[in-house]
Amino acid sequence: MRIYKVPDWSAVPQIPRVLAVGAFDGVHRGHQRLLGHVCRIAREYRVQSSIMTFEPIPAQIFRPTGRNNVRLSLAEERSRELCGQCIDTAVVVAFEQAFRDMSARHFAADLLVERLGVVALVASKSHRFGSNAEADIHRITALGMDLGFEVHVLPPIVEDGKLINSTEIRKHLWAGDVETAADHLGRLYDVAGQVVGGRQLGRQLGFPTANLLPHPEKLIPGDGVYACAARIEPSQGAPGEWMPAAVSIGNTPTIGDGGRTVEAHVLDRDDLELAGAQMRLLFCARVRDQQRFPSTDELVAQIRRDTERAREAYEEARGKLSAWREPQCGPTV
Repeated sequence: MRIYKVPDWSAVPQIPRVLAVGAFDGVHRGHQRLLGHVCRIAREYRVQSSIMTFEPIPAQIFRPTGRNNVRLSLAEERSRELCGQCIDTAVVVAFEQAFRDMSARHFAADLLVERLGVVALVASKSHRFGSNAEADIHRITALGMDLGFEVHVLPPIVEDGKLINSTEIRKHLWAGDVETAADHLGRLYDVAGQVVGGRQLGRQLGFPTANLLPHPEKLIPGDGVYACAARIEPSQGAPGEWMPAAVSIGNTPTIGDGGRTVEAHVLDRDDLELAGAQMRLLFCARVRDQQRFPSTDELVAQIRRDTERAREAYEEARGKLSAWREPQCGPTV
């Protein structure tokens, strides 16, 4: 997939294409189905398959504080997942004021038709565009008829009475339900961060931990203990091997509140040089809630049980680890 970064529209070729527009936060199964439909239509028409997406994503502009400001996938993570799809090109638009104020007709006529050469647009029933989201799917379809492009509308994916979309996945993760989130994403949810110095509490208990400092815009699952796969992310070369880990997220209630932390205990490894390294975690399963124990002895006994459960869950998820892809994008223009 070739990536074009706008506002330099002159670099984007004006050629016939089938397009989908969206934030694509998480690149979940709903997005994947939409993109697959884009590619199928593009093959039928023998034109290019494309997406238009935004950086920052619109939610960060319209809701700059609070829970909705965090992302399922940072920009580079989203690119990684999009590059694993079938799309030929991605146009990444700077979501600035002039773009946000653009009318729906201007957006469709000037950007979609004149600049991008769109012959077909693929969208969900809930899709909207234009200033203040003025155009719903009915208005978008009417604009397509007027301006000469087709609009293909896909119904949402619903499982067990719940939509598969970014909002619902965030809710599952905040509740600690990483298994349902993984099912809706089509892969295990991941969080990466630099290993920083901590209070050494885990080492004092016999379970040394790596304290991760994730990106502030990245959604961190709700407080609890999790079974994860962990690996060291190199600055150059291939990433390290996946290793089982027990990960605690919260404020260590038994020992004292030191603020919310993400602490990973890598099982059976005492030879790792982690200080300053980048570590990535894949969330396999939730083990338990955070809780306060009457004594450190009882806490240690519970941690032993947690590590065994983490080992079991890691083994159960090994097949998903091999499918966790590392696609390479084409050049960015």
